[in-house]
Amino acid sequence: MNLWQDIRFAVRLLVKDRWFTAVAIIALALGIGVNATVFTFVNAVLIRGLPINDPDRVMVVGTRDARLRDRGMSYLDFEDYRRATRTFSGLAAFSGSIMNVSDEGRTPERFQGPFISAPAFKLIGQRPQLGRDFLPEDDRPGAPAVVVLGNGIWKNRYGSDPSIIGRSIKINDIVSTVIGVMPEGFKFPNNADLWLPLAHMPRLAEQKRDNRNVEAFGKLADGVTRAQAQSEMNTIAGQLRHDYPDTNKDVTASVMTFNERQNGGPIRLVFLSLMGAVAFVLLIACANVANLLLARSATRAREMSVRISLGATRWRIVRQLLVESVLLSIVSGLFGLALLCGGPAL
Repeated sequence: MNLWQDIRFAVRLLVKDRWFTAVAIIALALGIGVNATVFTFVNAVLIRGLPINDPDRVMVVGTRDARLRDRGMSYLDFEDYRRATRTFSGLAAFSGSIMNVSDEGRTPERFQGPFISAPAFKLIGQRPQLGRDFLPEDDRPGAPAVVVLGNGIWKNRYGSDPSIIGRSIKINDIVSTVIGVMPEGFKFPNNADLWLPLAHMPRLAEQKRDNRNVEAFGKLADGVTRAQAQSEMNTIAGQLRHDYPDTNKDVTASVMTFNERQNGGPIRLVFLSLMGAVAFVLLIACANVANLLLARSATRAREMSVRISLGATRWRIVRQLLVESVLLSIVSGLFGLALLCGGPAL
């Protein structure tokens, strides 16, 4: 009952001192809103894993040169790693590209469309929303051209027409048959809009071992740790250095998560620095509101003296002040949340 009285009194007081309340709420709401917004980006980029099954067990398998710079691998090296590995349940590869999509009655458009090996979607536990996945026979030289569309293309270009499955469209002037449509929000890897079999990548068979333009990834086998996978990849890389010294000299293997590979180094530093900067902004806002509260307390000295003379205990006064501060924080937090939710719309 006494707590309810404290809450009602705090509400009346904050409404009465409306200018103080407005300034304090604006300062805290801006600090909270900016921090929440930046943390949303930090969480999406650095903390949260890929929206796939077991993201912590899906590893990028890459190479490092003599200067310890992270690189991809050649298609020939990938085939050697894929055949030799026992620590991964499977390895897949992809290479990013821009695709020109055209078909009769529609304006040609350009999309991000990687070439990707057949078992890729199965390794990450993803299935098409419509149609089927790539089969091993689709990912062979000379196989008929097929394509899996992203949900965005299916909706925006083809009006969510389910009869798109089996239809022929032109991709880079090559007639390809649509065999599947992926679920909404699936953009793996690198914000992809459509996918073609890796074997259809131009001049793939002509590539040399020092042409490292393929990214490889795989899912750890049951019971296998990342350290064990790294040890095996080091052994395979050592064998390749021995067998192909002209192209693989000083080339080592690396095993890391997608977040570490895509968002490590300078990107990670930039986001962490940004998070530190906005946290400092929130501290400044809190300090300013604390100064306002101290200045306001000087004008309430007589009020406190009267309450004490009427029998109010020290705990009752402290509780009243705490209720006022908590109520102010809650309202500021709600306004900060409104800023966060309204930010993308703005």
